[in-house]
Amino acid sequence: MVDSLILPPGIKSDARVGILVLAILGEVLQGGLFFGWSALSIMITDEGNYEEGCDEAGEGIDGDTICKSQESKLALLWTVGIFALNFGPVLMGFVLDYLGPKFTAILGVFLNMLGLILFGASSSNGFNGFVAAAIILGLGNITFHLAQFHISSLFPTKRGLVTSIFVAGFTGSGIMMYVLQLIYEAAGSTRAAYTWVLIGYSFICGLWAPLLWWMMPNESFKVGEIYLLRNDWKFEKRLRADLGRTYRRTTAMQDYVVAANAARERDSQIQQANNIAASSQERLVEGNKTSSDPIWAEDVDRRVHFEEEAEMVRDNTTESVVDKVAGSSNQTGESSTHQEIQEDQIPRRLEDAQIGHESMPLPPDVSFGPLIFESRRFVELRKKTFKEQFMSTESFGMGIFYTLNVFFQQFYLGTQRLQLESKGDTNHAYAEFGNIIVAFAAFAIPLIAWLLDKKGYGITLGAINALSIITGAFQALPMLWIQAFTLMFWMIGRFFMYSSYFAIFGALFGFRNFGKLVAIDNSFNGLFGLLQFPLTYFAIHVLDGNFTVINIAQVIIILPLSIFCYYMYKWEREDLVPIRPLEGEELPCDMLGYREKKKLPEVHLPHIELPNFLHGRQSRDAEPML
Repeated sequence: MVDSLILPPGIKSDARVGILVLAILGEVLQGGLFFGWSALSIMITDEGNYEEGCDEAGEGIDGDTICKSQESKLALLWTVGIFALNFGPVLMGFVLDYLGPKFTAILGVFLNMLGLILFGASSSNGFNGFVAAAIILGLGNITFHLAQFHISSLFPTKRGLVTSIFVAGFTGSGIMMYVLQLIYEAAGSTRAAYTWVLIGYSFICGLWAPLLWWMMPNESFKVGEIYLLRNDWKFEKRLRADLGRTYRRTTAMQDYVVAANAARERDSQIQQANNIAASSQERLVEGNKTSSDPIWAEDVDRRVHFEEEAEMVRDNTTESVVDKVAGSSNQTGESSTHQEIQEDQIPRRLEDAQIGHESMPLPPDVSFGPLIFESRRFVELRKKTFKEQFMSTESFGMGIFYTLNVFFQQFYLGTQRLQLESKGDTNHAYAEFGNIIVAFAAFAIPLIAWLLDKKGYGITLGAINALSIITGAFQALPMLWIQAFTLMFWMIGRFFMYSSYFAIFGALFGFRNFGKLVAIDNSFNGLFGLLQFPLTYFAIHVLDGNFTVINIAQVIIILPLSIFCYYMYKWEREDLVPIRPLEGEELPCDMLGYREKKKLPEVHLPHIELPNFLHGRQSRDAEPML
């Protein structure tokens, strides 16, 4: 399909790539800074914060010099910060809906700046703003992140890919905190270095405020809109259809519908022409008169009139059909030079109808894109009321699935340094590897995009659950070297989880009740996440820093969720019906991808009335239509 966009006068260029680059860079630099907690906590402890409860001998875990009271207070900071990040969509979702993405994104920038400044200025021996800093930074991260998702609507055929890129920047943003740690250590690990590294970076984040004020629209993008940069360096949104977009090479089903409609109209008008011609002939003969009749021979004017009438009807039949077909596309504002259709483009045979001409326009009621199939169960789920959707099996299953997986993924992030130290990582080499590897989540984008677009809900959820199980099992192993694999599995599973969350929720339930459902789910996620502090406290003080029991419990708890993944896989392949792709708010992702009829045993196809020239054909002729 060739997508040609004709820019009107006064427009400099299409600005969608520019705003996409701005959003991606913003996600990397500040979208998920709080995920760099491991590096940030090392800087906090190096400055001697929260050492008041440690004895002079050095209270430790398994003989190491780790202060239990200090680690407990750090665990509290992590818990309240990650609670703000998880619970943030409940509050900031309303801000985004009512005030728009520009204000929301700028608010996220200022919250991130304030959180970094408070962290840099705080000390447990003086001004102690650590708790407020953790809450504000976590809230600022998710606020900035939420304000970027609408940009994916500018790329309707690649929304899943664009969303995955945003999530890769969000989850990998923690590496920036590790970069700050390296700068802090290179500057001598002094109090001044700690303060100015964090405060200085806050001003780098602040550079996005004027850029967002300039580039970000006041209202969220919608599917079918484009973003343009004018000659006066201002931006504006327009409907793509208003600029005369031409769609070429449509799908086989759409080609068939267009060709069948055109051929049916042609049949009707040809029959009309034949009827008129026959009527004219009868009127010319008028009983037993022939061309040898002297009266008939003398009435030349009458004969010529009837013959010209019949010929004119015959000649104009095709032209009338062509004009009517072309007229449907002229409604979109396309110029007549792009709408020319010759007589030979009107298919007369079934084979022509199956293929279609690549310049043939679509009627207004046919959406472009591949014909795909979805379970009737999920199609009807999107049409239900909020209460019906909330009480559905899918809603409860998705809520429990993501709440538990998010909890254990974040619990490992918050206790990663402690778990590695308990296995012998005293020089923090593996902890540093964990800070770095999150930046490589982008390499998993093709894999999660393939799972979402080609394999559907069940396999995608099953892959996430399997990675969580493997991660928990590897965490329970005492060997330090194997923790490198633990970190890799954890990184991939965490990225898959965040990438699929909004994509699956939006595709499964639609966008009519999307905000309310996500708000409720994030409320449970945030409240349940508060259990991280007592669980960490229990591991430090009761289990003496040994997290093995908790790791095994994670595997036991996560394993039964595989049953829900199996049923999602089963449901999405039952009672399949055809749907139109790219319906904007209703279907943001092609969750089942391209399917062939032979692979779908229970396909329910819409009835299409065949034109006259197809009557009598055997069913084998219609088989290749899909």
